[in-house]
Amino acid sequence: MPKFTVSLPDGTQVVHDLVEDQISLGRVEENTIEISDASVSSRHAQLTRDEGDYVLRDIGSTNGTRYNDRELPEGEDVRLSDGDVIIFGKVGVLYNSETPAASRPLPVEETLAVVPAAASARPADFSNASPFATKKSSADKLGIALIVVAVLALLAAGGVIAQIYQMPSPL
Repeated sequence: MPKFTVSLPDGTQVVHDLVEDQISLGRVEENTIEISDASVSSRHAQLTRDEGDYVLRDIGSTNGTRYNDRELPEGEDVRLSDGDVIIFGKVGVLYNSETPAASRPLPVEETLAVVPAAASARPADFSNASPFATKKSSADKLGIALIVVAVLALLAAGGVIAQIYQMPSPL
């Protein structure tokens, strides 16, 4: 039996078994399959059984229907096969059929038009050329002061010890 797996925007999935010959799909309760999402029209699409599988038709939805990543024009029929992905508004649906799908051709490669910039200006300095922030060298003034005091204390102690050894013995 064919199935619709509806993936709602909140992450939940709902599976609908397709058993009727005519199935209406939309946001309101009077549809056979109700999809409660604001991007889905109240009466969005219609499914009609034909030789075991279904034919999909967008019936004038506001946000449109996409079929396998292409826009489905209003009123155009498209025969569904196993593994087809349909998007009603912003809600994704996976169609599963008992009939295995024929191999699908790869999508057509699109060429992108390269357009040069209209204007360009050299930066005053190249300090902003790197996308990474520069590491600021932060001198710890308190730490340096403690080291200087410790070195001076060691020198003073060494001087005192040297003077003690230079004193004549009391005998």
